Amino acid sequence: MINAKDQVLYVGKAKNIQNRLKSYLNHNNLSNRINRLIAQVNRIDVVITETEKEALLLEANLIKKLKPQFNILLRDDKSFPYIFINYEHESPQISKHRGKQKSTGKYYGPFATISSLDHTLKILQKVFLLRSCENTIFENRSKPCLLYQIERCSGPCVDYTISKEDYLDSVKSAESFLSGKHSNLQKELSSKMNIESKKLNYEKAGSYRDKIVALTQIQSQQNINLQDIKNTDVISISRQRNKSCVQVFIYRSGQNWGNKSYFPKHSEEEDTSEILERFIVDFYTKYTPPNNVLINQKLRDQKLITNSLYSIYGFKTNFTIPKKGKKLDIMNYANKNSDLSLKNHIMQTMSNKKTLQTLKDELNMRKNIKKIEAFDNSHLFGKNAVGAMIVYSGEGFDKKAYRKFNINQNEVKLSDDYGMMSHVLNRRFSNEAIKDHKKHNNLPELILIDGGKGHYDLTRKILKDEKLDNIEVLSIYKGEGRKDSLDQIIYKNRRGYLKKNSSSFFFIQRLRDESHRFALGAHKARRKKDIKNSELEPISGLGRSRRKLLLNHFGSIKNIKNASSQDLIKAKGISKLLSEKIYDYFNNQ
Repeated sequence: MINAKDQVLYVGKAKNIQNRLKSYLNHNNLSNRINRLIAQVNRIDVVITETEKEALLLEANLIKKLKPQFNILLRDDKSFPYIFINYEHESPQISKHRGKQKSTGKYYGPFATISSLDHTLKILQKVFLLRSCENTIFENRSKPCLLYQIERCSGPCVDYTISKEDYLDSVKSAESFLSGKHSNLQKELSSKMNIESKKLNYEKAGSYRDKIVALTQIQSQQNINLQDIKNTDVISISRQRNKSCVQVFIYRSGQNWGNKSYFPKHSEEEDTSEILERFIVDFYTKYTPPNNVLINQKLRDQKLITNSLYSIYGFKTNFTIPKKGKKLDIMNYANKNSDLSLKNHIMQTMSNKKTLQTLKDELNMRKNIKKIEAFDNSHLFGKNAVGAMIVYSGEGFDKKAYRKFNINQNEVKLSDDYGMMSHVLNRRFSNEAIKDHKKHNNLPELILIDGGKGHYDLTRKILKDEKLDNIEVLSIYKGEGRKDSLDQIIYKNRRGYLKKNSSSFFFIQRLRDESHRFALGAHKARRKKDIKNSELEPISGLGRSRRKLLLNHFGSIKNIKNASSQDLIKAKGISKLLSEKIYDYFNNQ
C-alpha cells in the first residue's frame, strides 16, 4: 500500500487479495490503526508468487528493506557474534567473529550478546591459555607478550613455553568445553593429572588440577542449563498495549550462551501472536534457526513458517509451547526476564520522555521535542578530520541513527573549525540530504552544537538558507579552565538560558559528551587507518589493495621495514620487482 508521495505504508500477504482488500472497506469494524492506514493509501501494488512460502519470505524481505510505517518492525539488525578457532596456523588462534563465516576453522555460537561471548572467551583464556593474537603478530614475536605474563596465554609464539602437542591438546580441551562435554573433559583432565603426578611431573599435574578447579567453579555458577537439549532457542514475548518485549535465550550444547531483548515497533491493535510471528519470520530469515524453538504463544501460521524455513536451510525447526519439566522451567525463566525487560524499557522510555519534556519547558519551546541531533568535530592539527552526529529520542540514544562525516582537504580548509562545522551541517541539512528524512518526518526539533556564539550563528544561518529555521539551535561551550561546572549555553541568542544545577543542563552536557566520544572514536579510527597507509603510499605500483594485503601479511609497518625482499615476495600480490622496490624504499633512503 502506497501513499500519494510514493511512500510504502504497508506490506502484507494474502491467499485471496480481493477478500483481504474488501475487509478494509467496512470502516466501522476497523481499528484506529487500519483507518489511519486506509486514509493515506493512494494505490496498491500487487506481486503474485507461486507459493505461500515464497509470499512469506518476500513479505519479510520487503519489510526489512522498506521499513513501512504500518508494519511491525524489528529494529535491531546486528548479526550475532561467534567464537572462532582459526586453524589456518599450526598453533590455532581463538577470537571473536561477527558476519559471514568463510575462514578455515570452527565456529561456536551464536552468542546473544558480545558480553556473554566475552565472558566465555575470558574463561577459555583463563583455563586453556589459548592465543588471541593475529597470525602476522604471532609469527614476528621473539618473546611472549603481556598475556603470557598474566597467565592468559601459554605463549606458543616461542619454543620454550609450551610444546606444539600440548598446545593442540589445550585447543581440543577448549573445543570439548564449547561443545558442552564438561563431564568427559573433567574425566580426561583428571586422568592426565594422575598420569603426570605418577611421573613426578608435578608442575604439569598442577596445571591440570587448576583447570579442573576452574571448570568446577564455572559449572557451579551455571544457574540454568538444558543438558538434555543440545540446540535450542527460547523465545518469550511480553506485552503491554503498544509496547512489547521479545526475549531470546540461546542454548547450545547444554549451555546458556546469553539472552537478548528486542522491542518490536507495533500499534496497540496488533495481535500478540501476530507480533511474535512477524518477529520469528524476520529473525530466522536472517539468523540460522536451531532444531528446536520453545515459545510462549501459539503461532497462527506455524506450518507455513516451518516449511518456509525448511526451504531456506534444508532442515526442520520445531516450534513448541512447553507444558512440563525442564523445558517449562526454562520457559518460565524466559517469561520472567521478558516481563522485567519490558517493565524496565517502559520506565526508561517514560524517563527519557520526561527529560525531553522538562528541557522543552525550560527552553520555552512551542513544539514537543521528539528528537535531538548533536554535532561535533574531531581532528589532530587539521588532519583526519571527522564530523559526528548523534541522535537522542524518547527511546534514548539511537545509535543506529548516528552518522560520521569524513572531511577531506579538498572539501574544506582543515584548520578552519567553522568551515568543518559548516561542511558537516550542509551535508546533513541540504535539500537533497533531507529528502528521505522529510518522508518519514525524521528531522529533529532541536540541534545541539559543541561551540560558542560563532558556531551558534553559523548553524542558524545554514538552517535559514535551507528553510529549516523552525528547528531550534542550542550550543554549549567550555568556560574558563574548561571545567564542566563553568560550561556556558547559548539559546535564542542568549547566554545562560539554563540553570547550572538543573537536570536539563546536565542532560545537555551528557549529549555533548556523547557526541564528543563518538567524534573522537571516528577520528582515531581514521587516523589509525591513515597511519597504516601513509608510509607505503609513495611507493609506485603499491596501490590501496596491495598495501592492505601487505599489512595483513606482516601486521605492521615496522615488520614491513624489517623484511627482506625474499620475505616481501611471500605476501599475496607482491611480485619480485615490487618487493625489491619496497625493500629499496625503506633501506636505501
